[in-house]
Amino acid sequence: MENEREWTGNAIDLRGNLEASGVREIVIEFEGGDYDSFTSKLNDDFGAYELHQMAGYIDAIIGSISKGQRS
Repeated sequence: MENEREWTGNAIDLRGNLEASGVREIVIEFEGGDYDSFTSKLNDDFGAYELHQMAGYIDAIIGSISKGQRS
């Protein structure tokens, strides 16, 4: 059964609503079954600053994967 609260998409999908609320966990799944799971250390939900920092982390992961694929 699909998780009804799960969202799959990208930042372009959020164009009309850039204010996130209710984000409690961010899970990044990699091929092969590995995953990273993140929760807010300060609150139950992520705040805007934490989400901004997470975006930087995701951008770094994408850069690392892209460089690895070019080799």
